Amino acid sequence: MDPLSIMMHNITKAKKTIAFAALVFALTGDLMAQTSLSLQQAQDYALQNSFQIKSSKYDAEVAQLETEALIGVGLPQVSAGLQYQNFITLATQVVDGSFFGAPGQELRLQFGTPHNMTASLSANQLLFNGSWLVGLQASKAYADLQKKNLSKSEQDIKVQVAQSYHAIVVTQERLDLLKQTRAVIAQMLDDTKAYLQNGFVEEQDVDHLQLSLNQVDNTIFQTENGISLLKDLLKFSIGMPLQEEVALTDDRASLLAPIDVLSQTFSADNTIDVQLASNALSLQQLNLKNEKAKFLPTASLFYSLQAQAFRQEFNFFDTSRPWFAPQLWGFQINVPILSGGSKYKNVQKAKVEVQRMKDTFEVSKNGALLTYNQAKNDYETALKNFTTTEQSLQLAQRILDKTNIKYKEGVASSMDVSTSTNQVLTAQQNLAGALQTLMDAQIKLKKALNTL
Repeated sequence: MDPLSIMMHNITKAKKTIAFAALVFALTGDLMAQTSLSLQQAQDYALQNSFQIKSSKYDAEVAQLETEALIGVGLPQVSAGLQYQNFITLATQVVDGSFFGAPGQELRLQFGTPHNMTASLSANQLLFNGSWLVGLQASKAYADLQKKNLSKSEQDIKVQVAQSYHAIVVTQERLDLLKQTRAVIAQMLDDTKAYLQNGFVEEQDVDHLQLSLNQVDNTIFQTENGISLLKDLLKFSIGMPLQEEVALTDDRASLLAPIDVLSQTFSADNTIDVQLASNALSLQQLNLKNEKAKFLPTASLFYSLQAQAFRQEFNFFDTSRPWFAPQLWGFQINVPILSGGSKYKNVQKAKVEVQRMKDTFEVSKNGALLTYNQAKNDYETALKNFTTTEQSLQLAQRILDKTNIKYKEGVASSMDVSTSTNQVLTAQQNLAGALQTLMDAQIKLKKALNTL
């Protein structure tokens, strides 16, 4: 081989090597960028990154900080201050001169010094305040309420993520069935075209099969686009960047793994909504207690220390000059006596709100039981419907297979094949809907049982 040929061979070989390396890098990059998610992983991701959960966590954190701030009101309050006064003109007092041995004359006197400074330190301690004590209990109850709201948000986001996840799995399964059906129709179409060339069938038979194939192709295209959109919705709900690729690892079998939800014992007190109603009732009862506490006296203790200096000149840093340090302590008691009946009316209003909340609590318990009964009934119905629909698809598929055999034997027409194909497509669509309904019914029943 001449040198030029060797050089060209090496260049071609190098190009192939570079192209192969680029392809491997691209494929590896795609795999590395892709995130695999099971349903549990998607829910866990949402609990850490979804906006809905973050907002609920902020509310719970603020409620806890409010409780801590209210506790601080009952602790010693200490403050310090520094005040400087410069009297440009001292105040003048007019007095009778007889006090100073000058009867009948008015004397104009100026008292004080032009430069004064006062440093102060004061402390207050709340001894008793009924409203503060009740408010402290209420703030803790409110913080607990926000934690329950966080639990409810977590439950809701789990349901939302599960429904989105189910929709993708169901749609992907339907896409797989559509592709299988397409493969069968495409093979039949190829065979029919061969029969047409040999004069065994009419051109109309080819057209019927081509129409069926076009219909399946359109449905496949729409389904693939639908999966892409559903994945974006899932990523948005869990707080994942939309540009990130995801692959779902759970399928129908794992998502519909046998669970004994129908035999689990229901307790309304375990549901989040009933617990929230219970917390709301506690807050209303504390509000009533607070209105009653306003009839009680309040007591506080105080202490004050001051250091004062009076100068003719600004020489407060001269340690040889005196500072005067008065100090005092005491306590203060305030006793409410008459409020025009407003406090009594506020107590009565709080009692009404407590009764309203008690009724709401009972309604929430009945509502939780109603929700459970409905979820259980929906699950049983969806399970039965799914079983029947799955059997219908198997039956439609068998009919199509038999029709294909009859068509090849010349017993059935292409119209019969198209009709059987449409029955299969309809059965596939019905199965997808039944599967989606069953999965959603299962997750709603788990929510009603508070077992998510």
